[in-house]
Amino acid sequence: MAKYYNTEHTHPYSWEQVSRAIFQRYPNPFASHVLSEDTVYREILTGGILYSRRFLTKTNKIPKWGERWLSGFARRVPLVEESYVDRVNRTITTYTRNVGLSNFMTVAEKVVYKECPENPNQTIAVKEAWVESRFYGLRSAIKNFGIERFKMNCVKATDGFNHVLDRLHNQQSALSRIRQEKLEELQFYKDQFKTQYREKAESLKEKSSMQWNQAKETAKKAAHMAAAPTTLHAAELETEPTERRRK
Repeated sequence: MAKYYNTEHTHPYSWEQVSRAIFQRYPNPFASHVLSEDTVYREILTGGILYSRRFLTKTNKIPKWGERWLSGFARRVPLVEESYVDRVNRTITTYTRNVGLSNFMTVAEKVVYKECPENPNQTIAVKEAWVESRFYGLRSAIKNFGIERFKMNCVKATDGFNHVLDRLHNQQSALSRIRQEKLEELQFYKDQFKTQYREKAESLKEKSSMQWNQAKETAKKAAHMAAAPTTLHAAELETEPTERRRK
């Protein structure tokens, strides 16, 4: 019969943030035992659920007490991880199992990430593990070892994922800050352009008004000069009465 263990961990980030980072958990400083990860299949299921299948390779540390009997086992073990991201119900469910060293120990893990009902800015990770062994004579010891290692790895996994979430959050904050600075800079140049355009428009308007006033004054002077008699015409008007008297 498989040995069972479950626990809960909390991530101080919203479910949306966790869902965006779920496939970026590795590498991180707390997961040096994870050697590789490859996504081999992905599809959208009914209801918009994102299904993914990934292969991972991890180191397989053998306990001190078992080195005498287990020294021939490989130090690396391949695993398969299947995940379901349900954005409608806001849950992420991952299933992980080893596909190597099954004669020594089989471990099936399930993790459900869901929004914290008391705080939407936090995500709860419900973690479960089933450990079984068919190694005659050491089954109980191996199962206990598997559960204890799962407990330690749970803490490392949470710390490592939080590290990734922190890094992504800081990156997003930096990008948001840069975007805000660029928007403020753009707004500054827009305001500056508007001010220069308004000043230039007012200057052109004032200059145009001056030119218009000058044109009106020039037109008035021209009209006045056109209405006034010329010197020759004035002389003709003065001599005309004299000539009439002579006649």
